[in-house]
Amino acid sequence: MNEPNGQITPEKKKKSPLKIALTATACVLAAALLFGAGFFVSRMTLDGGLRSLLWFKERIQSEYYEEVSDEDFWQAAIDGVEGILDDYSCFYTAEEYDEVVNADRGVKDGVGLAFFANTNKIYKVAVASPAFYAQSASGEKAEAGMYLTGVGESAESVSDTFTASAVEAALSSAEEGDTLTLRLSATAADDTQNCIFLSVPFETYTESFVLYATNAATYAMIFAGDKGTWQEVGGGMDGLNDGEGYIRLVQFTGNAAEEFAAAAEQYKADGCDTLLLDLRNNGGGSLTVLQGIAAYLLKDADADSVVMYAGDGEDREAYRLKGDGYDGVFGGSEIYVAANGNTASASEALIGAMLYYNTVDYEDIYLVKAGGGDSPARTYGKGIMQTTWRNLLTGEAVKLTTARIYWPDGETCIQGRGVTSDDGAHRIDAASNADYGDPALLQILEDMRK
Repeated sequence: MNEPNGQITPEKKKKSPLKIALTATACVLAAALLFGAGFFVSRMTLDGGLRSLLWFKERIQSEYYEEVSDEDFWQAAIDGVEGILDDYSCFYTAEEYDEVVNADRGVKDGVGLAFFANTNKIYKVAVASPAFYAQSASGEKAEAGMYLTGVGESAESVSDTFTASAVEAALSSAEEGDTLTLRLSATAADDTQNCIFLSVPFETYTESFVLYATNAATYAMIFAGDKGTWQEVGGGMDGLNDGEGYIRLVQFTGNAAEEFAAAAEQYKADGCDTLLLDLRNNGGGSLTVLQGIAAYLLKDADADSVVMYAGDGEDREAYRLKGDGYDGVFGGSEIYVAANGNTASASEALIGAMLYYNTVDYEDIYLVKAGGGDSPARTYGKGIMQTTWRNLLTGEAVKLTTARIYWPDGETCIQGRGVTSDDGAHRIDAASNADYGDPALLQILEDMRK
């Protein structure tokens, strides 16, 4: 055969069909042997427990009388591992972790109401959410301490939502763009008579985590996309006197540090000289956000002072302030703190730092005790921190408790104890951790002035 380059190549010999078949068979057998050997070696090099788990899985899927899918088996295995960890450690699917990331940024879907566990009682109306802006025909608004007793397309078609499961079913069935009619009662979980009705869109919103108020106006940072604008969102707060400023810090997450900085500047511009920092129902959040907020609240600290320590021995890590803004904003002010049994983690760390750096004494702290009883009022008592790792290949994530946390003295860890009225903090009794009209807040304000 003549090739294009002018060279001559010899013709190939034709192989017999039998030889081709034998060669192919030998290749297949060799590949099978190599695969089997590799599989055997890989199995033998696995951790003993994992070998047992894989064997268990194979037996179940080949012999069990009902079908168990791979997905169901591995989810059950993950659930079992979670069972040996503490309540703060967990595994997230990719979808679950995406929701966590969005929630930590303040980006949420819904109407903006949060409820106490296993109830239809509201403990929070998210600032800047649809429910935050909604008003009844008579001008009333949703408030913490109310009950969501019905949801529907109109006031005439609401279905009762007297239980947590009914609330979940009613709200989870809504979709972006729907408008819901909410029936709210300030008196009882099953009330249908003494109620207000709110028309509320179900949509994506960005929650504001800081609310600032005086007796003249209320402010928050309202977000359009990633851009936030500090603006007036309501009239003055009942119960406040001239010169008194109120900051409710909902959570240490998202844009809370930026929002707190804006609230601090508003406090300064308003010429206030008394601040009540409300940390009730604040379960904590990001240590980075804590560092930013603490920069405004530690009297005898400088820009490099320690806010808290994490870990013990050689692994101990110091978390330091991000700036030093106390003197420029709160210098000369009287500062008080409100907290309750749901005040936890970063909130407790901030209280500890404020005590250590002489911003407050124990007598400047008000602890709301829900439900009465003889035990002291206290904060939650969470003196441990969590770290989250994401699997970049799958999008899954795991959150694990990684260290104890200590106040700036390097010794105080409030895990399981919290800050208590036995330490000298004031006890304020209340029916629950969010009562309609917030009588506990009014009592705190009254006591501050004595």
